[in-house]
Amino acid sequence: MIRIAALGGSLRAGSVSAQALRACAARARGAGAQVTVVAGRDLVLPLYDPDGGIRTAEESRLLATLRAADGVLLASPTYHGGMSGLMKNVLDHAEDLAHDTPAYLDGRAVGCITVAWNEVAGASALAGMRASVQALRAWAAPMGVVVGADATFDLRDGEGYGTDPRTARRLDILTDQVLDFARMRAGHTTSVPAPPPLEPAI
Repeated sequence: MIRIAALGGSLRAGSVSAQALRACAARARGAGAQVTVVAGRDLVLPLYDPDGGIRTAEESRLLATLRAADGVLLASPTYHGGMSGLMKNVLDHAEDLAHDTPAYLDGRAVGCITVAWNEVAGASALAGMRASVQALRAWAAPMGVVVGADATFDLRDGEGYGTDPRTARRLDILTDQVLDFARMRAGHTTSVPAPPPLEPAI
């Protein structure tokens, strides 16, 4: 079974980015993937400190989730033309994977989603997120999605289902691309087990 890490959302109640992320997670689960969602306040971590020593339980959980993943889904609100500080801090924590084998997010496909009132700002944030994941040696999925901040989702059993057919279709394409690449990766590699959570930062 392939494993997908779904990370994102915001601290805002009713976060559209969290709902979009859960819509993708629901599709991935429906396709047989094991999905770990870490969203909203679960992503409130200390600012990344490379010399910070022992990681908190929340930081260790994030790193273990990324290490175990065959593919990754990321969703962020757009703040002033860029991804949220919450999401940037999550990606900064991936620096702790620098000495893994493979290093960082090498070999994983990452699907990137931003939410914005302004599509230009959303596209700018999306480009920044894609640049960051590529710097972490991941494969940014060809489909990137800017979701309108006024998008609506039905919630069923805690998962999101898009009510706008165009948005839903684009999120489906993005999720399927991550799943397809994750299956290829899982078929040719052995997932690296998560190390003990108390390792000092590099």
